[in-house]
Amino acid sequence: MAPLSKAERKQAQAAEDSFNRSYVLQYGEERWQQALYPALLAPTRYAILVNRYAVPGIPNSFSEAEAKSLQLIGFPGTAEGSSDEPSSDLLTSYQWSAPDVETPFPPPQADPTSGLMTHWNLDAASLLAVTILDPRPGDKVLDLCAAPGGKSVALSQLLRPRHFDKTAPSLAGGCLHSNEVNAGRNKRLSSNLQSYLPAPFFKSDEAKVLRLDGTEANFAHSLPLGPGGYDKVLLDAPCSSERHVIHAHAKAKQGGRVADEIASWRSGHSKKMAKTQAALLMAALKAVRVGGRVLYATCSLSNEENDGVIEKAKELVQKERKKLGVKWDLRVGSSALVGRGLEQWGKPTKHGWIVLPDHPGGGRWGPLFFALLEKAVA
Repeated sequence: MAPLSKAERKQAQAAEDSFNRSYVLQYGEERWQQALYPALLAPTRYAILVNRYAVPGIPNSFSEAEAKSLQLIGFPGTAEGSSDEPSSDLLTSYQWSAPDVETPFPPPQADPTSGLMTHWNLDAASLLAVTILDPRPGDKVLDLCAAPGGKSVALSQLLRPRHFDKTAPSLAGGCLHSNEVNAGRNKRLSSNLQSYLPAPFFKSDEAKVLRLDGTEANFAHSLPLGPGGYDKVLLDAPCSSERHVIHAHAKAKQGGRVADEIASWRSGHSKKMAKTQAALLMAALKAVRVGGRVLYATCSLSNEENDGVIEKAKELVQKERKKLGVKWDLRVGSSALVGRGLEQWGKPTKHGWIVLPDHPGGGRWGPLFFALLEKAVA
């Protein structure tokens, strides 16, 4: 590979400087340079979500020594680090007991009895978002931007009844509809969910994979349950994914290259992304029933894509109330989460919470912003 020209090096450095400058303004120079950027640059830390449709406890793909090094993750409302098995209506997730352990988890395998995959490796902050939405047996749930499917798998674990009948699996009157508009990602989503969820869920239409564009005006009318048909909606919105940019940039720099992610980065990107995110959030609000909840989440560091999108949605709802006479309003419920143990994971923002890997709690999870919203009677 030919070395970079002087002009290319200059252009790459300018993009990198602009990127850093943008987040120094938001987080402060000392935190960004000495704590947050190094934490983002470090390898992503993973947990495992046990697929209880396949196995009841620690998957047999773990060796005896590995199993002894696992620690149950306590989410808000559960006992942090407890060695006891959680009750059947909670997620079963483990981390390495030593937070600095970088050993990768064994890859998921097909359980020989059920044929379903044993576990999913993911950032525990993603599971935190699912627990905050709090889906329960009987709920009708929409995962609006679901690929590759980890959060949908987690949602399904909470939708199952406490006493799961393996001979006649059911979501107890509830449903899980997982949506992804991109064709390639939709195919991967469908394959993943069929590998993790019991086949009867799909045969009974309790579980469906949809391919709809959430930014289209008639999106809610295209849903199987129509506008207001869902009890809860999870929107893990597409975002700037700055940690991915940082990792790609570091890897390319080691090879004497410039990553496309950093070369194409512009300070106005978040503003453009926020428009799409606000449109998706409005779609989620139209899909959920009055009294239902929406969990908005991103893995972005940008205020513009996080609290800024909540602000924009509030404005859009008010416009629709005046123009169309809609009888509902948007209520932000994240303040109700104070005191539930979230302080061990992240920090509150204006409208939500943000989990970042430099958090003094030492979990090294995130980035993840989330806000709990309610579609309330006006």
